[in-house]
Amino acid sequence: MKKLVSLLLALMMCASLAACGGDETPEPTDNGGGTGVVTDEALKPLAEAYNKLAPLYNEAYENAEANGWMEDEQTAAEIQALGATLGPIGTSLTGESDALEGADIEGMTATLEGLLPTVEELVERVSVPYEG
Repeated sequence: MKKLVSLLLALMMCASLAACGGDETPEPTDNGGGTGVVTDEALKPLAEAYNKLAPLYNEAYENAEANGWMEDEQTAAEIQALGATLGPIGTSLTGESDALEGADIEGMTATLEGLLPTVEELVERVSVPYEG
């Protein structure tokens, strides 16, 4: 009896999910302000900021590894946080994810632009051997 009730509840849940689905496609928005599907034009400033920052991050990571800076907890945490920030954005910009739909593109762009001086300083810091 319990199995039958569980099966009926599962079927009702599946039916309700199917009933809630729609075939309407949201209209693209060009504002990048956090609503709707984001257009390529709205993503352009974010892509430019990402393309400035990503090579610097890669350089910082490679230098930190080569020069022993990953032993420094603060530097390792900074590099990991940058990777956690840039990774999903890069994945979304290449079209492998729809995570940017409804996101605050302008805010994300400002954040990446604000990180640029910090990452440049990080590259400079890790370009010499770590002396713990």
